[in-house]
Amino acid sequence: MSLTAQQLAQLDSLLSDLGDERLDADGRLALEELLKSEPEARDHYIRFMALCSDLHDAAAMTLSAQDAESANEKTADVTPFLRGVDADRGVKAASSLGRWWPVWPVSGAIAVALAIVAGLTWWPPSQDEDSSPHSAPIVGRLEERSGAVAVDGQDLGAPGGIGREILSGQEVSTRGPDAHAAIRLSDGSVLALSGDTRLAFPKDDTDRIDVKRGNLVADVEPRPAEQPLVIRTPEAIVQVLGTRLSVSREPKRTLVAVIEGEIRITRLSDQREISLEPGQATKVSPETDLRPTPIQAVPDHWSLDFNEGLPRGWQTGQLVFDDLPEGSRAVVRTSEVMEKGRRRYQIRSHNAWSDGLFSLHDDSWLHIRYRVEKPGTFLLYVVCRQHDFGQPVATLLSPGNLRQNEPKQWHTLTLRLNQLKRTKTEDSVSLDGQLVAFKLVFDSPEPDPGLTIDRIWVTRGVPAEPRSPMDLNEAQPEGAVD
Repeated sequence: MSLTAQQLAQLDSLLSDLGDERLDADGRLALEELLKSEPEARDHYIRFMALCSDLHDAAAMTLSAQDAESANEKTADVTPFLRGVDADRGVKAASSLGRWWPVWPVSGAIAVALAIVAGLTWWPPSQDEDSSPHSAPIVGRLEERSGAVAVDGQDLGAPGGIGREILSGQEVSTRGPDAHAAIRLSDGSVLALSGDTRLAFPKDDTDRIDVKRGNLVADVEPRPAEQPLVIRTPEAIVQVLGTRLSVSREPKRTLVAVIEGEIRITRLSDQREISLEPGQATKVSPETDLRPTPIQAVPDHWSLDFNEGLPRGWQTGQLVFDDLPEGSRAVVRTSEVMEKGRRRYQIRSHNAWSDGLFSLHDDSWLHIRYRVEKPGTFLLYVVCRQHDFGQPVATLLSPGNLRQNEPKQWHTLTLRLNQLKRTKTEDSVSLDGQLVAFKLVFDSPEPDPGLTIDRIWVTRGVPAEPRSPMDLNEAQPEGAVD
């Protein structure tokens, strides 16, 4: 399958940044995913690495032949020489991947390409990286954790890691519906990560935190006006002097809410600044108006369908337009994912950490209109936060199976939310409006039963839809998502 014009442009930009040593962690991840998914992209990558190797060798040969006393004067001659090398080999400027580069058998490039194909991509460290990470300043310590937590990509395992030092230059990430970590900084401030989140602590800057993706709640101790804590995302710089706030990084936008204190936000696309006070929030992106708005209450009643496509930021699932129930224009079907080396079939909603999906009460009912292509089992996770962004995150799991014995027939399943259990426990959760659902996950470890969902909605009081009750005494199936 040929690369699209958009993919070529993206690959061109990523390789340009790689060659200039400007490729950040997000760029490396994007490049790795593109190379793994597109064979033609790997061919381009091999040509690029080969060309870089030959040009490097040619430059080295030329410079070594120059007189040291006139090196400054003669360095300018390297560029036309390299252009001559390009002309001799039929190579034009290598700044656009729309052109084809000749393939030379460079062992280093081939080795890197083979590593990528095997899913073991090696990235050379930046020149300014310290080869001895333990010489870096300590920025904090890991105070709490649950689920999958990693430091610099290395999973800490369960239940280890409590008390571990977090160093300047390191990254901390959480992964999964019930993943959570709390880091206490050296000044006493606490950072809480939830869900699929990645934070970076820039090297030699203990007053800055980079939110690469996901959800962060920061309880920041008072600081001098000249030394704010800086929380940075690709869209915004947030300056904090002593505040409790939430920062959520979604694709191409940042959402910020202030619970206590005040903050200053700078939008990086145009350097426009605003201030937020307690109870205010804003969305930061080049396309939206940068202004304070009140933090909105999360609704008790909620409904979602797919007639207008997948919601922004929807993570896993594919739209289907055939064999629809009456009144629908589209439905969503499971996609295949890999979880800890195991193949699973999932639908994951978008990350609504800031706005929330719906509030949970003891009389809340969750309704799902769905079908399966063959009998199978699915687990339902309702991933929640405290309504005031407090911790810890609560993940509710249906204690029984979402079974369907009549394949290819649409059914409505109704669940009372106060009868769902906390993951990894048998305890029910008291729902008094303090919890807010921000993500739904449907998961099956079985060979693809083909779960397809038409609509999901939440009501309070007496259920208003036909019920297909499940056996709530049924034991939780094996293979639940960690």
